[in-house]
Amino acid sequence: MAFGLGRLGWPPAQFWAATPREIAAALAAFGPGTTATAPDRSALNALMAAHPDARDRPRSC
Repeated sequence: MAFGLGRLGWPPAQFWAATPREIAAALAAFGPGTTATAPDRSALNALMAAHPDARDRPRSC
């Protein structure tokens, strides 16, 4: 349930209507070797340099 409702974001009706084959196919897409790792400091620095915060732009909210 946590995978279907949480990770996939399926609404409850879609999760409960899914067949075991559909759930297995969704699980296979997230199988071994597809885990994400946190970026290291150099990757974060590169992202911050490429996409700096705009301090002079008005907020949208």
